[in-house]
Amino acid sequence: MQLNIDADPLRIADDLDDLGVVCVPGAVSKDWLERARTDVQELLAAEGERNHFIRSPETLAMTDIIQSDNIIRLLEDVVRARFPAATADARLIGSALRVIAGPSESGDAWWYHYDANIVTMIVPIVIPDAGRGNSGELVGFFNKRPFRRFAFANILGKAFSQSRYYRWAILRRPGKPHYGRVIDMSPGNVYVLWGYRSLHANMPCRAGALRATLLLHFGEVHGSSRALTTAVRMQELMRTA
Repeated sequence: MQLNIDADPLRIADDLDDLGVVCVPGAVSKDWLERARTDVQELLAAEGERNHFIRSPETLAMTDIIQSDNIIRLLEDVVRARFPAATADARLIGSALRVIAGPSESGDAWWYHYDANIVTMIVPIVIPDAGRGNSGELVGFFNKRPFRRFAFANILGKAFSQSRYYRWAILRRPGKPHYGRVIDMSPGNVYVLWGYRSLHANMPCRAGALRATLLLHFGEVHGSSRALTTAVRMQELMRTA
């Protein structure tokens, strides 16, 4: 697996503050993409052509990235750029393979949420080419909130902003772009965002299209919190993927 060695963690942190999302172009090799796509096809053949959310995937292609020293070092340095002291836990918190497939168009589109972790890396594996609004584009209000000082404030904020009413209000906001900023993702690149600070989701995929991404969640603002862990688990259970 290849990681773009020109990726500067301090520059990424600065660009995240300014832009919300940073693309690292050409970060993964064609060989890795082929192996990862084979993993996805084997998953669909074995478990059915439907939406899947596989926590901590263990295939060789996935672990090549999840356990990559280069990626871990990069994300750790990005976290430390904003948390230089031991005020945050700079380690890989979790990973997941997310697949949207099958006849359903909606899946969990527009499921706006904040991640519990500091920085999130999205590795596109398969992205459909079905036109704007039907290709599962990343969408969000990036850097919408600050890093909270207390875990309880984070939990309350997540509960409100991830409610059905709040999503309804976003999608029906009059006179403004109703879904936030749209990010078109391309396989071969990786995308980094302040997951904790960014209210984000994906747009729908056209029925029958395939979308697959590998997600890496890195760094804990509040350290170990049983209440926050429970809230994250409930969030995952509520999703359809």
